[in-house]
Amino acid sequence: MIPIRETQVTEQDVQEYRERGYWRTPKLLDDSAIAQLRRAFERTFTEDFDRELYPFDRVYQWDLSSPQLQKVNNSWWLNDDIRSVVLSSKLGYIVARLMGTEEVRIWHDQVVWKPGVGPDRADFKEANIGWHQDYAHWQVASSQNMCTMWIALQDTDLNNGGMSTIVGSHKWGLVPDSDSFHDKDLDTLRQKYSREREWIEEPCVLKAGEASVHHCLCFHGSGPNLTCEPRLSLIIHYMPQGTHYRGRIKPVGPIMPGRKGNRHANVPLLGPNATPGTPFEGECFPRVWPA
Repeated sequence: MIPIRETQVTEQDVQEYRERGYWRTPKLLDDSAIAQLRRAFERTFTEDFDRELYPFDRVYQWDLSSPQLQKVNNSWWLNDDIRSVVLSSKLGYIVARLMGTEEVRIWHDQVVWKPGVGPDRADFKEANIGWHQDYAHWQVASSQNMCTMWIALQDTDLNNGGMSTIVGSHKWGLVPDSDSFHDKDLDTLRQKYSREREWIEEPCVLKAGEASVHHCLCFHGSGPNLTCEPRLSLIIHYMPQGTHYRGRIKPVGPIMPGRKGNRHANVPLLGPNATPGTPFEGECFPRVWPA
């Protein structure tokens, strides 16, 4: 069990989140908890699982010596220490306050290992995370009031591939073709999305154990890790009460031809009889607030 510090979220904090599209928490994890969670990451990426399951994405091998980004979705299925953080009601309280909802459930998590490529590889793009809106990848879900908590397991800034956000971009609504997590060219994406918009790019600088919480429509992305150490982050995606499946039929809204925003691997977890309106509930989408 990973201990998590109690955190109070004030009305000022809520207003900052709603105005800027993201909010930075105080330190949530002490140094011993960070070390324990880093060991949990290493165990997960070396297939030393706590449960007799295969990974959600059915990826069985990761190469921590590779410069490529390494990622596991729904890692709370596999490791009990990660599970204790993902299912924490203390974190659930934080996002319930920011989203303004009485109930919070897990959408999914991501354990991310961004290898360091060294200070001379500024042109390395293969581990970049493209400028994107999370909800563009989640359009199967009915709510646009979802959010993401990004927990840093080391001091994190642009030098080691930390995230940047576009301040206020959550107010733009869903932007066409913004399901660009896997696009590596940050400059081209910046030019594409900043046309006729005020593009205020702000590094999300975090101390180890701190987290940022960003709205699902807030644009964000990250560049290369120019240090010689990996950058580790636990990312937890949350949804408010009543979030349901929208169905396969193209919904009203700016989903462009050829994009996959209305498909998501979470949908089969609803079972073979799911229909539009089926709530994302049950053991695959656990409630974390109220406790």
